[in-house]
Amino acid sequence: MTVKTETNFWKTLKKYLDGGSYIVSRLESYVTPGFPDCLIYHRDTGFFTVELKVLGSNNKVTLSPFQIAWNMRHATAGSQSYILINLPLAEQVKLFHGCKTKELSEKTVFQVPGIYEGPLKDLDFVKLLSPQTPKLP
Repeated sequence: MTVKTETNFWKTLKKYLDGGSYIVSRLESYVTPGFPDCLIYHRDTGFFTVELKVLGSNNKVTLSPFQIAWNMRHATAGSQSYILINLPLAEQVKLFHGCKTKELSEKTVFQVPGIYEGPLKDLDFVKLLSPQTPKLP
């Protein structure tokens, strides 16, 4: 089995979310180092950010100091920021709240408790994330 790159991971995530009620944008920001890869909107959750990573052979992900700082600052302030890690050998993903970013940089993915672990196709952000905006009529 071929290990997916982060770009391929993004394409797969976009394919799963675009058909539904999500608006998904990939961001490449050289102006704000550490800004997450994706900005996602759903009417039931509001906006949230997702940093995409692919698990390395040592069961760790590489996070830059900027990514750690951005996610820690925003997540601990109450913003909805998340890290979504592709586990290619298991054909699953694992979702973490952004406040786990520092811990993820120090430990293996399996040593840090996540919010969700399973197939990407079964990941339902609406069920996992608390509502941030009122529902429209």
